[in-house]
Amino acid sequence: MSKKNLRSLMEDIAQAFDPSSVSNDFVADIQFNVNGEEPGNYYFHIEKGKCTFHEGIAESPKATINTPSEVWEAILRGEMNAQLAFFGRKFTVEGDLMLLLQLANLFKRG
Repeated sequence: MSKKNLRSLMEDIAQAFDPSSVSNDFVADIQFNVNGEEPGNYYFHIEKGKCTFHEGIAESPKATINTPSEVWEAILRGEMNAQLAFFGRKFTVEGDLMLLLQLANLFKRG
């Protein structure tokens, strides 16, 4: 069985959004600028209790995560803790750092 690529993992995570983790008036774009083996630009748009996944660049992201694909894949698979990876300088965040700290609460794990 082959592992899912980063884009597929990102789509899955968007589907795992927990609307109870934010107020209904919460609006945010979380941008991911990915380099490494699977480069690309993706973002989550959160509004009205829903999260949608998009390819490309968000118009005005609340937070931008710059990451190697290998690091973000490990985080999405639960093999690496996002906060520890951030503090270990495995990726960088621009904008609302509190949003990074909320990521684990925004998405339910199966």
